[in-house]
This record gives sequence, structure tokens and C-alpha cells, in this order.
Amino acid sequence: MPQNEKTGYARYLPIETDALLWGLHVVDCGYTEIAPGSEYPPGKERHPSNYMFSWENGRTLNEYQLVYITEGSGVFESEPTGRVKIEAGNIFLLYPGIWHRYQPTRETGWHESWIGFNGDYAQRIMTNFFPPEKAVISTGYNEKLITHIRSTTDLMRQAPLGYQQLLAARTIDILARIRSLSLSSSPINRKNADKVQQARCYLLEHFNEEIDLDALAKDLGASYSSFRRMFKAHTGAAPLQYQIDIRINRACELLTNTTLNMSEISEMLGFSTAYYFSRLFKKREGCAPFQYRKNHQAK
Repeated sequence: MPQNEKTGYARYLPIETDALLWGLHVVDCGYTEIAPGSEYPPGKERHPSNYMFSWENGRTLNEYQLVYITEGSGVFESEPTGRVKIEAGNIFLLYPGIWHRYQPTRETGWHESWIGFNGDYAQRIMTNFFPPEKAVISTGYNEKLITHIRSTTDLMRQAPLGYQQLLAARTIDILARIRSLSLSSSPINRKNADKVQQARCYLLEHFNEEIDLDALAKDLGASYSSFRRMFKAHTGAAPLQYQIDIRINRACELLTNTTLNMSEISEMLGFSTAYYFSRLFKKREGCAPFQYRKNHQAK
């Protein structure tokens, strides 16, 4: 679409079959510099009609989007968040099927960069780590983050072989950076993040042992309830579930790369019985351990 690339660029991709199979695919990306007093959103020469909206009516998309505001200010509103003031250094997230609207303040305008994406893996990330009621995230102006977001635009222009998978990898990296920045955006969060990191390291080192989580919390200077809350906020899982996930991940490796039987794997990973191991494995992976081995072990 013709546009002045100094002030804006957007590209919307047809989705190829192999991109869908990857689990996360980029649908669109771009950037726009909205000058003070300018029309918003920009005209239809930049965006397909199904992406256009008015402040009065808002919009609902069929994809996820992350929008990073690096200059200016404005307002964002969605059903889960209500109306929220947006400032430079804020990111707001859009979700499939959730009504929203946003616009810059006329006096300031704003500079926005965005990536639209979708897929099964995208849904898993967003569901577990980016709830719609916390769609506005303060990261501050981060040069590495803006460089990564803008690099998706460059990659779209070049479109080398396999570029949709490269776009997916960059988007996952960007989401990881956003989460990291959001978790360390205040002194309290940094202190909590240090405690969670200590706990994670301990759980990784002792994943096959029975751990006294109350004692672990006490060693970190917290009650178990507050420790559990901060741990889940940073990792997406409660401490016990995190330990189980480590064990199941290790079980997947052993089932794929060894001939150990279920009892041997269960004992090695610290499960009380092979039956308990099998039940938890099936709940997490959707199939019994022996079926997983059949599906994944090299012939």
C-alpha cells in the first residue's frame, strides 16, 4: 500500500500452510507516526477496511496484537480494562474477540509500532502470561525492544525463504522481552523476581525430590501464600505445578531418547508411583506415556 515510509508502514500477510503449522504466525506489522492534530486512525490507503475503526464504535479483531507507544500519549479502552491513560513507554495488547478502542491525544499525537499474530502457540503464551485485564504494560522506552519490533518490518520487506518462521521467532522473543521488562519495572518487582529466581533454581536442582515449600518460602523471607502468589505471577504456575512441569518435560525426553520402562522413569523423576506419574503425564500431554513414546521415539 502506498505510504510515506518515514511516517508509517504497514503490511498484511496471507497465511501460508506451513506458517499455520508452526503454531505462531505473524498476520501484520507496521509503525505509524501520528502528528499532533492528525486524523486517527490513518486513512484506508494504509489499512484494510476490517482493521479500520472509529473511536465511537471501537473494533474487534480475530488476532492478537501488541502495540508499543514510544512517543506521545493517548487513551486505550477495552471491556476487561476499562479506560486507561497511555503514555510513551506503554504497550497495550489486543485479543481476538475482545472489543477495544484507542487513540492518541490530539495535542501530542503518538508514535506506534505493532505486530499482529495468531496461532495455537500464540494462544498458549497469551493465555498463560498476558491476561486481557492486564492488557496495558509499562516497559519504558527500551531501545532493544523497539529495534526488535521494527526489525519485523524489515524482514517482511525482504521476505527471504522461511521468513514467516523467522517472524514467528522474533515475535516470541519480543513477548519474552515484554514480560521480562514488565516483571522488573519496579524495585518491589525486582526484589520479588530475585526471590522467584532463587526458588526456580532450587526447584530445577531438586526437581526429583520432595520439597518442603513452606520451608523454601520461609528461607526466602515470605509466607507460603505470598511466595506462591509471587511465584505464579512471575512464572505462570504455582511452585508445585512448576516442579511437576519440570518432571513431565524430563519424562518426555526420557520417553523419546531412552528405553527405560514406566516404573524406572517414575522412580527417577521422584513420582510416588508409576500410576500417579502416568495420570499426571496424560493430564498434561493428552496421552499416556507409552503412547507418547510410540508417537515420538525414532523408528
